[in-house]
Amino acid sequence: MADDRQPGFAALIHVRELNTQRQLSSWSRRGCLILLMGGVSLAAQSPGKMVTYKGLEMSVAGVERAPTASLKDCPPGGNTVNATSRSGEEFAVVKVNFKVLPAFQPNTMLKRPVVTDESGKTYNTAVSFVDVGSTPEFACAIPFRVPTGTMLKSLQIDAATLEIPAGKH
Repeated sequence: MADDRQPGFAALIHVRELNTQRQLSSWSRRGCLILLMGGVSLAAQSPGKMVTYKGLEMSVAGVERAPTASLKDCPPGGNTVNATSRSGEEFAVVKVNFKVLPAFQPNTMLKRPVVTDESGKTYNTAVSFVDVGSTPEFACAIPFRVPTGTMLKSLQIDAATLEIPAGKH
């Protein structure tokens, strides 16, 4: 089902609009199939794949690049420390969405996240997980100091690995 509030569904919505305007009949079946397959491919790339670990649903929403970054804990709290990159470096700020499921145990401790680039090199962060079960859904911006232009492959939170979708790193 298409949702016009989510990126990547524009091709599917466009096909539906064309169908309602009776313009779709002029397209060959092959052309429609190719268009729909392209829309499915876009939809698969837009949100990161959801991973469930220890009662937490997690997905990567994207990565932003910045010369400075906030080192707020996750979920965001009162920590207001900021960091500045050095020459030849930048912060790759990985945005992660979380949903706390009923299976989550409040005493669960999670290790600090680690990101891996396409060459296999890992990078650490100063961000910690604090009071994770205190809110049912939250999003965190987790900064990693990396060489400028580093292409990220995955994010590891404890034993869970979240792939960073193509076009989001």
